[in-house]
Amino acid sequence: MRELHQRLLKIHGKPYGVYKSLQGQFFNFGDFTLKFTHIQGDPHAQPSRIMLSAKMDSLGFPEELHSDREKEIALADFLLRQFTENAENISIVKAHSQIMQRNSLCIEKGIVRILASVNLPGDGRRIEGDKASELLIGTLSDWVTRVMYWNNSDKEKCKAHVQCLADRNFLLSQLVKKKIAAFVPNGAILPRESGVSEEPMQNAVPFISPPELLVHLSLPNGEQVAGMGIPCGVTVIAGGGFHGKSTLLHALEEAVYPHTPGDGRELIVIDQSATPIKTEEGRVVTGTNISSLVRELPLKGSTENFTTKNASGATSQAANLLEALELGASTILIDEDASAVNFLIRDLRMRELINSKREPLIPLTDRIREFADKGINFIIVAGACGDYLSLADTVIAFIEYRAECLTEKAKNIPSKREKLELTPLGNFKGSRLARVENLQEGLRPNSAIEKNVKIRAVAGQISIGKLKSDLRKFPTFCHTELQRGIAEILYNFVKEKENEGKNLRDVLKALCEKLPENETNDLALPRVMESGAAFLRF
Repeated sequence: MRELHQRLLKIHGKPYGVYKSLQGQFFNFGDFTLKFTHIQGDPHAQPSRIMLSAKMDSLGFPEELHSDREKEIALADFLLRQFTENAENISIVKAHSQIMQRNSLCIEKGIVRILASVNLPGDGRRIEGDKASELLIGTLSDWVTRVMYWNNSDKEKCKAHVQCLADRNFLLSQLVKKKIAAFVPNGAILPRESGVSEEPMQNAVPFISPPELLVHLSLPNGEQVAGMGIPCGVTVIAGGGFHGKSTLLHALEEAVYPHTPGDGRELIVIDQSATPIKTEEGRVVTGTNISSLVRELPLKGSTENFTTKNASGATSQAANLLEALELGASTILIDEDASAVNFLIRDLRMRELINSKREPLIPLTDRIREFADKGINFIIVAGACGDYLSLADTVIAFIEYRAECLTEKAKNIPSKREKLELTPLGNFKGSRLARVENLQEGLRPNSAIEKNVKIRAVAGQISIGKLKSDLRKFPTFCHTELQRGIAEILYNFVKEKENEGKNLRDVLKALCEKLPENETNDLALPRVMESGAAFLRF
């Protein structure tokens, strides 16, 4: 600390740019080491970035709280959330409701690292060294000390946070054995306070499983958790408007990432490849084989290598589905309200008016049983598409936010669906070879004055140099840190020429095992599903 204090006083009053002399420098902060990873150009520019690192045992945390990777992730997530109030001119990214791997605060092999933003003081274009010393040595030290020592922690809350992730992952490991695609525990709180809030709704109706779907899963301590098991196969969630069916689907969408204790959804688990499929009119599609859902198009020919810069609602949803399967999804989530009608169904009267041979679109109703027979699970919210009732293995109805199993009643409703003769589904999960080389031209600065390829994630869109991918219709949990993580992973993917021709799913799986090293931006680790979807939208 003394060395940094002296350095700051020495440069007091000098031009603001002299702060740059600190970049990359390390300073002893007692139990912590401070490194300046980025220095802002002037007092009004984006804040500077610092990294603090320390050994966990020097901070007093018991080894059993960070003895494996799962515990390291959970403990790091807990500590990040303890920075609930940023200090003046010092800030750290705010954690969302998911427990995730982040570089903002990470623990690995007994070392904790914290990335924070700091506004270095300046008087106009001159350095205020005395104020900088007060900020970095006084304010920063106090800010970190309040959170990062075991003796200052809420010990029981910390242990519960670590145990929550262990419980969730233990429940997840039992899905295959139980032959269920998802599990929703009794007592879960599914609704949120509002469409822009992650907080559980006050006085919400707790979820209770219908007796027919009740299963019991074990926790690591041997206790049993009762709840609804959604069987593998095709499940339809029916009900009137505003009765809770889409709320359940949204909770399942978000359950691919763990949630914090008290969130209300922390013990909901679902197949980790689960992917929501929605219409995305106007999206870019490049070389996707959609022929199993879209026959040859008039004037455009074969759909085995479908390419467009402006997909329709139905073709975009068909591409989204088949690309998700290609990337390894084995559970598909569909909400009728977010779908193209002609992707989902085609009723008898319309089939009679327009002969099926003249309609290039093959609705999902005509293929869904083939997909299911090949091991793909579907969970579909349907309030009007009754054709799915005769195709479902399980029917769950929501009536005033309470779930009922109506499978038998649905089976007794006569079906008037026409059975079409279609060619076999074929190998719809065969992954394409990565198209890297033809994207590398885009890996260059946007203008002559930029020296490096810039990577951005702004308002649901990522850009890497001249490459752009629109993520605005991604699920709501795809927040900024996750988008930045996707962008960094895809940059590393595209820039390596040896990835050209390799299996897309396999390369992304390897890249998504660990966060890229980045000391200047806040990142979170994405799944293959989100990374692949962004890549396919370049």
